[in-house]
Amino acid sequence: MNISVRTAQNVDIEYAPAGILDRILATLIDYCAIAGISFPLVYLAIVLTQSLGDLWYIYVALLPLLFYHLVCEAAFNGQSLGKKALRLRVVRLDGQRLTFWHCFLRWAFRLVDVSIASGAVAIISIICTRRSQRLGDMAAGTTVVRRSRPSASLLADPYDAPADYEVVFPQAALLSDSDLRLIREVLAEVKRRADYSLLPPLATRVKAITGITSDLPNLQLLETLLRDASRLAR
Repeated sequence: MNISVRTAQNVDIEYAPAGILDRILATLIDYCAIAGISFPLVYLAIVLTQSLGDLWYIYVALLPLLFYHLVCEAAFNGQSLGKKALRLRVVRLDGQRLTFWHCFLRWAFRLVDVSIASGAVAIISIICTRRSQRLGDMAAGTTVVRRSRPSASLLADPYDAPADYEVVFPQAALLSDSDLRLIREVLAEVKRRADYSLLPPLATRVKAITGITSDLPNLQLLETLLRDASRLAR
């Protein structure tokens, strides 16, 4: 069962929830990454402590162990190394961009969710909740979704403008990366579900941001803006 996320533009986007096995494997990869970072630092800290007699080296060496998930998810838009390897991502249920506060809430609840009882609390919570949320997700209003791997035919960007492309709407430069990502996701949903009712609210929002007035059909307008943004980015 997919998870529906409503964006600020009142557009529903469906994501496939991350399965229990995927999340466990991602966590194991993260533990390996933490170990790879922490062990050399701890060893160096022990050597320095024995030589200089200062315990604070040990405390510094333990920082990656404590803050790994918080730093990764805040810096990489909801992905740790394990999640990135398995194409998982933390998303907000209100469709907004993930903030440090949401990452902090998820991290703070890891003590209850994951550390206590070796993750049993998190597993039970994910299984029993409709949106596959652990306690940290419920507190932060987030969940973990799986990004489907694109097929070989989709690896080329359909909106990548060729070198001789002439920009139609220079106002496309006013669109942020998150705006462009949302347009791409909505267009993908439209083509997957053949549900063109998703387009009008998004087109209205985009016109408000850019100040564009155009009689182009919504689909053609949004596709043109993506190509314009691609060309302007060069």
